[in-house]
Amino acid sequence: MSSQEGSSEIYMGVDIEYGSPLSTINRARYSVVLIDQSLRLIAKYQSVALPAIVRLAWEHRPKYIASDNVLELSPDGSTESLARLLSLLPPDTALVQATATSEGLLDVLEAARRAGIDVASSKLSPMRTAFIVAAIVAKGGGRRVGFSREKTYIVVSRGRSSKSGGWSQARYQRRIRASVKIAADKVKEALDNANIDYDVFYRSGDGGLESAVFIVYAPRERLVGLVRPHRGIDYMIKVETKYEGELIFGESSERPSRPLIVGVDAGMTTGIAVLDVEGRLLHLGSYKELDRGEIVKLISELGRPIIVATDVSDPPELIRKLAAQLGAQLYLPGYDLSVAEKEYMASKASAGSDLKPKTSHERDSLAAAYKAFIDYHNKLSQVEAYTSRLGLDIDVDELKADVIRGATLAEAIEKQISRLLGDHESQQQERRSLPATDSKVQQGPCNENSRLELLEAQKVALTKQLEELRDRLFHEERELYLARKQLKAELLKDSEVNSLVKRVGSLESTLSDLRKSYEALQEDLEALRKALLQVVSGSLVMARRLDELKRSSLKRSEDLIGPIRPGEVVIVDSTTNFEAEVLSELASAGVKALLLQETEGPLPNAAKKYGIAPLNINNYQVVRAAGYHFVSSKVLQDATDFARKIKSDEFVNAKLSQLLSEYRSMRALGSKDRRAALT
Repeated sequence: MSSQEGSSEIYMGVDIEYGSPLSTINRARYSVVLIDQSLRLIAKYQSVALPAIVRLAWEHRPKYIASDNVLELSPDGSTESLARLLSLLPPDTALVQATATSEGLLDVLEAARRAGIDVASSKLSPMRTAFIVAAIVAKGGGRRVGFSREKTYIVVSRGRSSKSGGWSQARYQRRIRASVKIAADKVKEALDNANIDYDVFYRSGDGGLESAVFIVYAPRERLVGLVRPHRGIDYMIKVETKYEGELIFGESSERPSRPLIVGVDAGMTTGIAVLDVEGRLLHLGSYKELDRGEIVKLISELGRPIIVATDVSDPPELIRKLAAQLGAQLYLPGYDLSVAEKEYMASKASAGSDLKPKTSHERDSLAAAYKAFIDYHNKLSQVEAYTSRLGLDIDVDELKADVIRGATLAEAIEKQISRLLGDHESQQQERRSLPATDSKVQQGPCNENSRLELLEAQKVALTKQLEELRDRLFHEERELYLARKQLKAELLKDSEVNSLVKRVGSLESTLSDLRKSYEALQEDLEALRKALLQVVSGSLVMARRLDELKRSSLKRSEDLIGPIRPGEVVIVDSTTNFEAEVLSELASAGVKALLLQETEGPLPNAAKKYGIAPLNINNYQVVRAAGYHFVSSKVLQDATDFARKIKSDEFVNAKLSQLLSEYRSMRALGSKDRRAALT
């Protein structure tokens, strides 16, 4: 904001003059008006292009940019382009649809009338319309334009310089990574000090970080002054807001209110399972690289989570933050669930449902949700039995939700009755404000008073009964707790039981290690399958990899993949030392090429003498799968070209040698003839 404008709020109004956002020839031009809160004109502009509107927004920093149709500001008329425009605006500037209300869209003149703005003429010029929409918003009208998913990303990464200067390359790279880590730590500290909610993902490197990505769950304007964009030699900080999903005016639409039990298995792939309080499976899926905002959106579309559950006793920080953000109870088992337990629980939870776990992530999340449901099942059954016996017309699902949140059954029922009483009082107040036009309306308050007295009597009776049940339940739960504690202590005293407990723990640890090994083997097999398909298609060929060209390395390789075969390609990591007899053996076996880091030096020169092509490995695709190596089939063509060139050079050299020999013979013969003539 310029100094002449002071600290008062500024409002920008925009209306299209001519052209169209959809036209590539006749691009849209706009009238722009800037006013303050008292509707005093600050500036106006005619025939302004869309990029100029963005520039003016950064120069004047208006609180709101108002339009009677925000899609007129989209470069191609789409919501995706409008989202890109929003990301280009200053963080403290919002876009407003001046004609939007909670009831729907209005005409500009009607919106102005409702805002108390007198419009003399029904025919409005673009400049006049721009002023009116700005005035409507200044008066508190219109609705803010947004998207159903808005996230701010802070990306800390390497800087623009890639030259090491006087540093060694390795030391320089460590310095860069250290700079990125220091910058990321400062961003984290700033967010923590401001109590801003976020998730962070690090990509580590030797000596520091390659990059850090913060996903911030707060409006962009809260970051103003905390985190500033930076573009330096060593590191960069980029702050960007991304708008996705549906275009909305004001608050998003209501979500289903049914209480949910949510199981989450967090990681690079996130498993999510959703049950209702009856134990019915509503949703099951696994998602790659899902952030917390996307998890919240997915769950909220199904209902209102009251429990977030996991299958481990010490969950990742993401799970704790998710439960806090959703306002849900965090359920943790007393121990990490074993694979056998999770298999059993997932099977029970999905019985009778079309949804079945297809991955370990889905299985783990479903088992976590079902374990929470089982642990709360007794309480929920008591709720159903008690409400059925009472016959009260109350929301049983809401009652269950309150009990799960920690309320006693008595407190939860009293809360429901209080809501009924509150609803009754508001309805009674509305009835009193209506005119008594007939006998039925006049009788209403009497009937409602009778109903109120009945509810009050029920409340007194229930309160007494619930107090008795509460005392009884407290004593029974105390006795059960002491009995369990004593039983556990006695069992642990038994050496055989104690030994079995330790044995189970050891077996679970072994099983976990085997599972990790199995998953790693599965990944290796999949990579090998893809590589072999490329071998079949002719784009890759198999290669033999040696640490160095020595007998010991060759023997290890032959033990792994068999003896050398004609036409093979050999990758050699180190060219410093080599054994000539091994090189001779490779040549005798018909090896066509050596792939090296350098193609000049003792080893490459020796390879040429043996007719083996020394080729630079950096020029070819190299694939490693399950301990085997594959290279681009282009190597074979280049090796053939090299052999052809060697033969051509040998032919030329032989021809030159022959000519030189003939020339020397002729000269020797000529000298003999001259000596004979002289004598």
